Amino acid sequence: MTSLIDSAAQYESQLKEAGLPARLIDDLKAHGVCTLAQLAFSIGQPGQPILDASIEQLVQNATGRAPTLQESSCIKRVAFEAQTYLTATLRMAVDRSEDSLPRKIPFAERQTRMEALKNALLGISVTGEHEPAHSLLDRDCAIYETNSLKYLDLASCVSRALEVQGTTKNRELTLERGSLVMKNTDDKLQSATDSEIKVHYAMVRRGLTMQFAKLMSYAQHALWETFLFEALHRDPPPGYGRPTLAQLLQCDRAAFSRLASTLSSVRQHEDGSYPLGLALLELRSDPIITLHLAPLPKTGQSSGPAAHQPGQWRSQPYGNQAASGKGKGGGSKGKAKGKPGPPVPQELRGKWHKTATGDPICFGYNCKSGCPEKGVKPGARCSKGFHICAEPRCGAEHSLQQHGAK
Repeated sequence: MTSLIDSAAQYESQLKEAGLPARLIDDLKAHGVCTLAQLAFSIGQPGQPILDASIEQLVQNATGRAPTLQESSCIKRVAFEAQTYLTATLRMAVDRSEDSLPRKIPFAERQTRMEALKNALLGISVTGEHEPAHSLLDRDCAIYETNSLKYLDLASCVSRALEVQGTTKNRELTLERGSLVMKNTDDKLQSATDSEIKVHYAMVRRGLTMQFAKLMSYAQHALWETFLFEALHRDPPPGYGRPTLAQLLQCDRAAFSRLASTLSSVRQHEDGSYPLGLALLELRSDPIITLHLAPLPKTGQSSGPAAHQPGQWRSQPYGNQAASGKGKGGGSKGKAKGKPGPPVPQELRGKWHKTATGDPICFGYNCKSGCPEKGVKPGARCSKGFHICAEPRCGAEHSLQQHGAK
């Protein structure tokens, strides 16, 4: 457990700080008193005076001898603290709301679990970008305590190094117990997810935190990450592009949304298995989830002119608007609507001089004289425009002189 009163590491730490000998601590733990909550009820119950006879009886049963004055005073002090913590914890549980901050993990408990995690995952360096923030550990442990899954956005899976830098304090008006109060709040830290390596770092931190909170093994989370990135780099069919990083994030969110609606419990089973991890890996074959990683058809070709895109040609060819000289008012005094086009050679009158996106078409390439710039390949662009056909609704990579030639 992650609460202070149920943490065996915190219990041992407080007894040592109070001055109790290590031998007596081990005897108490062997006797069954392993947490502060158990100590609070082993000598009475909260709200009642702690009697010396109760402490003597506890030590007599655990060690077979009477306690010394120093041992009795140390146990009495820690027992009083345990009863106070227990009362405060129960009060917080009653007054707790869903939007309140997750309960912080006790220092000794966090250190003990993190050391165990590092020893279990010797191939991973839990430092730098891989070390999860303390707030992230608190959030995952809150999921375990409430037994209710919430999606951990990768942008919120910040590192300990970023958390150490601190946040800015803001004051905002909040509703608490039916009344409006001003409270100090911290700006939420966000981790960048605009590149694959940053998403990988966030995935590693979330996987470590999942195993820390006993929700999922790191190996299971790593398999899910491998599934996402394999789809990102798989060669797409012709005419389609690879899935984007945004699709990867959408698939990850959709998977956890599905798990939240199907799993009744996310806690680790007594046999050591993780139902959350097993269910997540099963979603790799779910068509609704994998649809988020499907390749999308290309909308255009960046290497060539936009004139090659089908269905984007104008219904009428561009004419020489400067030659018309007639506008809305009619007659020679009227002004032509729109910006006049470039002067078009006589042999290209009625042909196109621009692509659908406004890029120019080389006149010389389509005339008999040819383009003066040598070495420009068909479909490429010279200083005057693209070397494509000016015939209306053609735009192929040949000259107007070859249009219709067999």
